[in-house]
Amino acid sequence: MRSDIIVERIETLRLKDPKRYETLIKEGMAYEQGEYGKEEKKTVSLKALEDEYFSKDGGYANISKSVLSGNRDEVVKQTKEQLSKGKDPVDLVSNALMPGIQVQCEMYDQGNAFVPEILLSNDAMLGGISLCQEKLGNIPKTGKVITFVAEGDLHDIGKNIVAAIMRANGYEVIDLGRDVPASDVVKTAKKENVQMVCGSTLMSATKPGLVEAAKLLGKETPKVPIACGGSAVSKQFVDTFDNAIYTKSPLITVNTAKDVGKGKGWKEFR
Repeated sequence: MRSDIIVERIETLRLKDPKRYETLIKEGMAYEQGEYGKEEKKTVSLKALEDEYFSKDGGYANISKSVLSGNRDEVVKQTKEQLSKGKDPVDLVSNALMPGIQVQCEMYDQGNAFVPEILLSNDAMLGGISLCQEKLGNIPKTGKVITFVAEGDLHDIGKNIVAAIMRANGYEVIDLGRDVPASDVVKTAKKENVQMVCGSTLMSATKPGLVEAAKLLGKETPKVPIACGGSAVSKQFVDTFDNAIYTKSPLITVNTAKDVGKGKGWKEFR
């Protein structure tokens, strides 16, 4: 996206919604201080990424493109149009809204996008997701989960996406935020009777927070596993400690929660 367009949209956001603007800037500063995107990856063209992630449905693809360009107003407008046509809200989240942020993150990972673009795309996507959540209304809850970022880590964009996707799939989400001590996670898990905990970190230095949370959950609430994700997290790492499941993406996290709700234990995921 052209830099002048990015600056214009950020300035518009600052004037229209200073509170959300301040939140996004803080997230961006924290995001820049982390390790996300430092690993070298094979460069893939924008067109190839769009072909891989975007739906063949024109209406859905247009929403994805609007998310990618960070145009919240257009995302809201197009999402309303699709909902008025009777499109399934959960399907819209998974196949129209999410692909836009996925492509943006891939571009960032390759060094072809920057933090302001990710923040604008994330903000645009959440505008559409909020409409889908409103449409879903008071549907029966699929289950209850906790989301949090490991102690010492201030990067919560990924966690926010997971929380939004879980809610769109009917889950009650208790979002503890970022920089959360393992003891607080366990205390909440016991009090709220959750079926799964979703923990993430983008920094290698804060991975022990996930290990500690898994260990305490195993002692205090043995039937509640922790789903671990984030750019610093791998399956190889998660497989080194008990009561933990590696989930590579928000949608995999949703499917994992469904299986856990059916009685599948963490060992069965290994």
